[in-house]
Amino acid sequence: MSKFHKTAAIALAASTMAVATPASAAIFEYEMTNGDVLTIDTETQVGTWKGSKIDVSFTSPEFANFQGGANPNFSYTLTDMSGTRNIRGTDYTPTRENGSRFHPWMMKTTSNGKINLWSWWGDPVIAGDYVKKVGDYRVVDVPAPGIVGLLALALAALGFGRRRRKIKGAAAA
Repeated sequence: MSKFHKTAAIALAASTMAVATPASAAIFEYEMTNGDVLTIDTETQVGTWKGSKIDVSFTSPEFANFQGGANPNFSYTLTDMSGTRNIRGTDYTPTRENGSRFHPWMMKTTSNGKINLWSWWGDPVIAGDYVKKVGDYRVVDVPAPGIVGLLALALAALGFGRRRRKIKGAAAA
């Protein structure tokens, strides 16, 4: 076996092992029974909730510990939230204050399979929490950047090897 073929075999084996290892992060998606989609990214610690009446994003360092699951059980304090919720045809932004009353932003599950986005909406406040029932659940694995690089290296090595054999064969003829 030539030195090149050994290198290509090692690169291919490394890329295969890297692809087989678990991803470094995951994105959890929950489709609510009304069609909304809640997404939680454990690496960036950012979540989004998008639907016909809501389009918000929020952050929490606690998302790094999120485990997902079809029936999640959690209560997280949100450090930031932006976007809008449509109430009777008008878009309102999330707020923490209602006069002198403070309402922390949170996201938590309820005992009946619902997820509660805890906030007041509007200034002055028009509505409270946004609560929807989970309908479907899926995990989107996100590969670490190194895995993609190893795979590209292995493919390039294999392509280079094929090219060398063609050139060597043409020179012999």
